[in-house]
Amino acid sequence: VKKIARYEGASSLWRGLSPTLVMSIPATVIYFVGYDYLKDVLSEKLNPIHKTPSSLATTHPLLNGTFVYEYRETLAPLLAGGFARTVAATVISPLELFRTRMQSVHTDTKGNAGLFRGVAQGIVAMVRSEGVLSLWRGLTPTLWRDVPFSAIYWVGYENIKKTITTWDKNKHTKPVLNEFEIAFTSGAISGMIAATLTTPFDVAKTRRQVDMMQPVHTKIMSLMRAIAREEGYRGLWRGLTARVAKIAPSCAIMISSYEIGKKALS
Repeated sequence: VKKIARYEGASSLWRGLSPTLVMSIPATVIYFVGYDYLKDVLSEKLNPIHKTPSSLATTHPLLNGTFVYEYRETLAPLLAGGFARTVAATVISPLELFRTRMQSVHTDTKGNAGLFRGVAQGIVAMVRSEGVLSLWRGLTPTLWRDVPFSAIYWVGYENIKKTITTWDKNKHTKPVLNEFEIAFTSGAISGMIAATLTTPFDVAKTRRQVDMMQPVHTKIMSLMRAIAREEGYRGLWRGLTARVAKIAPSCAIMISSYEIGKKALS
């Protein structure tokens, strides 16, 4: 960070902010609204608690005693989180490619405006030579990273939140933690765990999007094996500290703000 600021100016630390802000709005709306809706639907489908015995018999004749029934509280956020992220990542993939390219090159004497034009021209040339589908270059490794991340994150968040809430109620006569604090803590812890487990996929995704010479059809597992072969298995966790340092507070702020906002608007 110090080296970038020294040689390229402090403003270069915010390189790619504009496309990040543009893509964050639709991505966040699709992701959170989609997750909440799908989780409610799946919870209703999998959870027979609020149904009458006759309704349960006709609606869930095969669920009782099965894996799906026993782990319904885990499966709902896992499936909802994974699917919602798949849709959101697909929609904003071209903007993600543009942002990654902007952040990966050095500024020149033309400044940020020249950088923006240079990256845009490079992407236009790529589309002309490789087709429109090249805008989704890196989508597969993005899904490899983001879908497991979201599944792990939401399962962790819901369970950690439930554990903290139960502990607070049992430990104190009057709960001392408010909803914001519980959501913030749960989001940070779950974000750290999910970020750590999915870092190899993030390394592969970034490597593929940055490398102009990387074939579009390169498979994620082949790319990860190549990284491990050339740099060792540590190479798959390159940037782990920075990734966790970014994602943990980001997840904490986003989910706590969303929970409070949703409660205020409901």
